[in-house]
Amino acid sequence: MQFKELINFTEATQLTTLLHRAYATDVGLGIHFAAASVTEKEVREHIANTPTFILQEEDGTIVATTSVRLPWSDNPGPFGLPHLGWVATDPNYQHQGLAKEIITQVIDHFVKSELHAPAVSLGTAAEHPWLQDFYHSLGFQTIDIVQKFKDHQTAYLINIFDERRTLQIDDVYLKQLLSQKLSKER
Repeated sequence: MQFKELINFTEATQLTTLLHRAYATDVGLGIHFAAASVTEKEVREHIANTPTFILQEEDGTIVATTSVRLPWSDNPGPFGLPHLGWVATDPNYQHQGLAKEIITQVIDHFVKSELHAPAVSLGTAAEHPWLQDFYHSLGFQTIDIVQKFKDHQTAYLINIFDERRTLQIDDVYLKQLLSQKLSKER
């Protein structure tokens, strides 16, 4: 299994298909993430503007993906932090630890080592039956739940690697949530 960042559009068609297949289960649950119906044109734009990573079989088959929305980009996450998105595993490869593997690779080899970020965030549907628990098992903590979409609430999660540096980030929303979290822990 090869981990790599997509740097051109040669895999855009295959990535679009993977996203549709992976997010179909969520649609069946009544949760409509945008990735479930993304067009190939939008995938190409995403690859061009957002660091996008894949796990790929030796034969070129993409089996898992995630991307990193950057705070200074046109599509930032909710905080002044890198934000994981489009976390998806091909249904034929699920239950093999590939989502955990790609998230860990992206955090270790991009978020920490290249961006030197003190934390990373992600969002998921609060109503989803297993995703929050899965992300908690990877060290993420739910820090807020907001109503952004009609069909589901968005749970924001954060994985903090360096608390001191995370608290120094100039982001009012993040500081408010972290101070509430820290006061509850005391």
